[in-house]
Amino acid sequence: METSNARSKFRRNLGYGLSAIAIAVGLKYGFDFGNQISGPLMGVVGAISGAVFCALTMDFITELVFPERKDRQ
Repeated sequence: METSNARSKFRRNLGYGLSAIAIAVGLKYGFDFGNQISGPLMGVVGAISGAVFCALTMDFITELVFPERKDRQ
């Protein structure tokens, strides 16, 4: 049972780490893009949108790579 618990913790922590990296990348590139279009206010909007998009994309990829097994008890 400890192996399953350790594997579950590893998967959860890996998911959090990858999501944090994706959010940081989305913030940076979203702000740069929005700032080039029409200034700092649009940069903030672009940063938020980029962070949300990257987080959702990384969550989808993480679920594909590490599917959650609900049939095991």
